Amino acid sequence: MNPIRPALIATALMSVAVPAMAQSRDVVLDQFDGRWFEISRSPNDAQKDCRRAQIDFNPQDRPNRYSITVTCTRRADGVVETLRANARVTDPGTNARFRFTLTGLLGVGGLAGQNYWVWDHAPDYSWAIMALPNKSDWWVWHRSQSPSEAERTRLLARARALGFNTGAVVHTGR
Repeated sequence: MNPIRPALIATALMSVAVPAMAQSRDVVLDQFDGRWFEISRSPNDAQKDCRRAQIDFNPQDRPNRYSITVTCTRRADGVVETLRANARVTDPGTNARFRFTLTGLLGVGGLAGQNYWVWDHAPDYSWAIMALPNKSDWWVWHRSQSPSEAERTRLLARARALGFNTGAVVHTGR
């Protein structure tokens, strides 16, 4: 057998390593609070024309409850839309799982709600990767509206390593 062949096979196997499947287990909510900017995401119908999203994640008066304001600038006409939601921590052991529910009539009884998980975050909370539990939709949030291309590339690679499909990524916040 050619000695190069086993080396090529080993290299190929290492590059297709099993992606990390675990979600974050150590979210410090006081550090997660504040303003985030979406810099990349999976395509989704709700944000189809959104080119710039800002997320304000702020504590409410009750423990493990948050108000969320998402501001989105639409591509076609530049119209700014605002979506408001409430969030509650659904796994206080990790603080990494939330239930977001729209406010107003749509939020009555939690009808317009969705579960979101923090899959990873920087130790200094400069970035976070959020997603649905089944990983069908995901978002990369950053504290800076315009991180460097190297930072964007690194975070997209991290999302890929976590098992997210990054083949059709939407780059936002530029």
